[in-house]
Amino acid sequence: MKKLIIVFIAIVLLSPFLVAFQVDYTELSSYEPLVLDESTGSRKKSVDFSVLSASDSNKVVIIASGWLFDPESEEQEREASIQLKVNGECYEKIVSLARQGLYFVMKPFLLSFERGYSLSVMELVLDYESVLEDAVKKLEYECLAVEIERSIEAGILIGVVEEKGFRETSVISGEPVLVIQAGEKPTGGYEIEVTSVLLIETRTIKVYATLHSPGSGEFVTQAFTYPRKAIKILGLVPGTYDLIVELEVMKDERVTDTEVFSSSLSVE
Repeated sequence: MKKLIIVFIAIVLLSPFLVAFQVDYTELSSYEPLVLDESTGSRKKSVDFSVLSASDSNKVVIIASGWLFDPESEEQEREASIQLKVNGECYEKIVSLARQGLYFVMKPFLLSFERGYSLSVMELVLDYESVLEDAVKKLEYECLAVEIERSIEAGILIGVVEEKGFRETSVISGEPVLVIQAGEKPTGGYEIEVTSVLLIETRTIKVYATLHSPGSGEFVTQAFTYPRKAIKILGLVPGTYDLIVELEVMKDERVTDTEVFSSSLSVE
């Protein structure tokens, strides 16, 4: 059933369904099958799919197509379901399968949704999580207390901790220390929290952190402060790494801004 297509099929329909749950369904313009990375099913029915989103993304984007083998049916069209399940609830979209010879074929489609849903197409489970997890490893880290010069600007520093304190360097012998700085703030009450450190496809380190801002009406110190967070990243093998730090700014339990910093380092 698979056939390589050189020219990408134009998208003709974009219809968000389950808008409250941030799910979008996009049908492609042709029944022509695509060559996709993953497959699930049997000789009777099958679904092929590829995960297009980054392995560290909270949003999943999948392209999929499927077919049903039923040579004895005289019908020209069948219906099939796309189901998303989360927290015991099920949400469904019905799509059409068109007769092509001995098969009923589903038009290829794009589906985007928040990570955490269980996805089924034609009652076949698409295990997208295992595809994403193969490329991502969670790294352990330790929080440290380091003394560095105050910085007015937000940013990151890479280095090591020695007897004399923190030394900035991109060439690391041992375990690298990352310092995340939020810059100068007008009051107290700001705090940086590191939420996860991921190794993506063996050579990219991505750090997720949150800057918690003082809430509205909260009593805080009326003086300039310079919030920062230092961590030692564990478990890296020798080699060169790209580093990305994503710092979300939170106020009153809402994300108000996101800052992204990048650098590189070499572990000997």
